Amino acid sequence: MRLLLSTAPGEDRKDAMQLYGQLAGKWQTTITYYPINGPERTAIGEWEFGYALEGRAVIDVWQIPTRATALDTGISVECGLCVRVYDPVLDLWKFTFHGPLYRTTINMLAYPIGNEIVQERLEGRDIVRWIFSDITWNDFNWRAIRSKDGGRSWRTEQVLQAKRSEN
Repeated sequence: MRLLLSTAPGEDRKDAMQLYGQLAGKWQTTITYYPINGPERTAIGEWEFGYALEGRAVIDVWQIPTRATALDTGISVECGLCVRVYDPVLDLWKFTFHGPLYRTTINMLAYPIGNEIVQERLEGRDIVRWIFSDITWNDFNWRAIRSKDGGRSWRTEQVLQAKRSEN
């Protein structure tokens, strides 16, 4: 894995890499799901971010429940891998999510709006956004929202709070 992982952002795009690089490290998460049909559900998990590919990408792996809980209880694990690559020509990020449990692959474009990081894609006629907000050294929030009317109104599908657990 030493060819994949990097300890710092690439020198040729160091400033741009900070958008996601500020998240590098380990986080404990609480995520709440808001299904259309059914009660909301909350789960505890973990999320880890780091530099990759000579510091020209930021990758992350998340898992619900935490590894310790899964080992103690035998609960099946839901996990995902994200790869984010900054494109200096387009001045935006290309984002890919892989969720093996449900055989999911999602491609999005990402960009900053104010103090938020917006990851966006079209899904049929729906607009889907995954948004990082309220980012500090110690915590951040994340939410998944969907619009079925061209962005006039939004429905919240997931909300996540993260607390830094280790650098």
